Amino acid sequence: MATKSQGWLWQICLVLLCSAGIMSLDCNLLRHQQSRFNWDSLQLLQNMGGKFPLECLEDNTAFQFPQKVLNPKFQQHATMAIHEILQQLFGIFSRNLTQTCWKRRNVDRFLNGLIPQTERLETCLPTKAGANILRLKKYFQRIQDFLKEKKYSACAWEIVREEGKRCFQYIDKLTVRMKK
Repeated sequence: MATKSQGWLWQICLVLLCSAGIMSLDCNLLRHQQSRFNWDSLQLLQNMGGKFPLECLEDNTAFQFPQKVLNPKFQQHATMAIHEILQQLFGIFSRNLTQTCWKRRNVDRFLNGLIPQTERLETCLPTKAGANILRLKKYFQRIQDFLKEKKYSACAWEIVREEGKRCFQYIDKLTVRMKK
């Protein structure tokens, strides 16, 4: 005969098992959510500034995205890379925008979209970081250094906005790798 405390224990175990199932289901659906999010973010970045100004072509630079990141060995490494890219993009696009002609509302919509997606990814991250995260940090440091060197000029921001669009193309490639 089960005691009252054993009944509570079984109920707690049942809740934990259901929660784990729901969380893993959410991580399995993450790839589909990520695909939609990538498209939406790309559109927001495009609408933020319109067409690329031709006078900014002379400032264009290659930031050299780390190609090793695009071929992760495990699904979790793809998830970690996407998470890191989104965090870095949030950090870059949330400061020193005074010289841009972008509407603040469009920038805020872009940034506000990054927050929930980053949080969704966090629930599916492994506890151990991969070597590719360091490569990504160096890549984004080059972008930040470029902005500083160009004194956060409007053209520098346009180039970084274009690079941000490329980042979502890289995220698309990583999203494909998220499936089991």
